Amino acid sequence: MIFSDLATWESEKSQYPQAINKGLEYIRSTDFSTMAAGKYEIESDLMVAMVQEPTTKSWDQQRPESHQTYIDIQYLIEGEEVIRVATLTAEAVVSEEAFASRDVAFYEKTAAESSLQLYPGAFTVFYPSDIHRPCCSVKQDQAIKKVVIKIHKSLLGL
Repeated sequence: MIFSDLATWESEKSQYPQAINKGLEYIRSTDFSTMAAGKYEIESDLMVAMVQEPTTKSWDQQRPESHQTYIDIQYLIEGEEVIRVATLTAEAVVSEEAFASRDVAFYEKTAAESSLQLYPGAFTVFYPSDIHRPCCSVKQDQAIKKVVIKIHKSLLGL
């Protein structure tokens, strides 16, 4: 997992894989204010941007999830959000597994979760070993705008 800010990315990018940098460059160079919620291809189905406009909810109303095939870059455009994270361990108990059809599993139990508070400009990168519970409210439920870049693991040599 990576947690950072687009403002500091320029000084950090030499440490990131090329595919992660390509996704972050897409974020930096795109005007999301004019883009409607939806899916946008960056590199065929190997890298796509999903512009989302969800409403945050209390953490206990959001389901923890992980992915097997795609790495997520989650970038907050508007609002504020908490994403809770945990490492995928043997403690994790799957409640719904849909890797084949939607590349997602949801969990009823995880290892201890930590919280990351995102603000406009902040981003996270989640790998297959990272369970994440996105779109949690900071203080109260609110509409947010974010983009999730889905990067196929083959682009990272995984």
